[in-house]
Amino acid sequence: MKVILAIDGGGSRTRCLAIDLRGQVVSQAESGPSNHLLVAADVVKRSLAEAIDQTLTPARLNRDDVICVSAGLAGVDFDGAGAPAMEELLRELGFDHVVINGDMVIAHAGALGMREGVIALAGTGSAILGIGANGERVKVGGWGPVYGDEGSAYRIGQMSLRAAAREYDGRGPATSLTEALLSALGLHEFRETVARVYVEGMEPREIAALGRVAYEVAEGGDEVARTIFLRAGEELAESVEAAIRQLGFTDAETLVSYQGAVLEACALVRERFSAALRDRFPGISIVPPRFEPVIGAYLLGCEATGWVADASVLTALETAASASRSES
Repeated sequence: MKVILAIDGGGSRTRCLAIDLRGQVVSQAESGPSNHLLVAADVVKRSLAEAIDQTLTPARLNRDDVICVSAGLAGVDFDGAGAPAMEELLRELGFDHVVINGDMVIAHAGALGMREGVIALAGTGSAILGIGANGERVKVGGWGPVYGDEGSAYRIGQMSLRAAAREYDGRGPATSLTEALLSALGLHEFRETVARVYVEGMEPREIAALGRVAYEVAEGGDEVARTIFLRAGEELAESVEAAIRQLGFTDAETLVSYQGAVLEACALVRERFSAALRDRFPGISIVPPRFEPVIGAYLLGCEATGWVADASVLTALETAASASRSES
């Protein structure tokens, strides 16, 4: 049996799937973080080694059965910056044929099934990646929380705290966000949030987690919370528009998709995002993601090795994805 090892490595976990030439997932595993910009080199190496070994061993595969390791890593940018070090690391782990891309690139390949177009990535952070017919790439956003991270879960959490502060000061309208945020943080008085944010130091992912709390409030009809999520959709659409214009797409040829919890799980954001884009580009095609990012890594591995991901392979991948969603 010959397989491609598809890897999706991020700041909190690393996923590895062994997928054969028919598109069948033979084995899979997860391990710790592998973003080399956030964790030490030995942690990255250990996470990748554990994910790979725990994928190969149960399936009785060895390194000779792996024709390619195709990894999308959070510490690698859309243009390949940071890739050489990761290529060398995987070679040290015993693999000669290594394909390294940024996590945005495998997300694009998965969402659009290797077609050209634009995707909006909106999880803890946010970024937009557009790829043209000739392979040209445009990145919009992705600057991190200091610069904005517009439309991200972090931004939503931040704006929710700001709205609660405005209510507390009497500068803004009443909102159920204040009580909901205090409950989520285990606090009793809003002034206590200052120590939690500044003294104890809440990490971006912790502030981003408040977005889930805010969404429950928005779904309950709170207008202040709803406005935050509608604004997130507009901000993401604005960034996608910038990518579309830079790539020179016309309405009829523009394909847009998305990845990440904000757009996949928050209907308020997704609907405003779609409506705002259709206002700007009436002929645009907005589609849900076809595959998750790790499958994008597999498809890029197929392209690099000459494997043909034909209709039967894509059907097998879709069947596996459907079964995985049902189990979860």
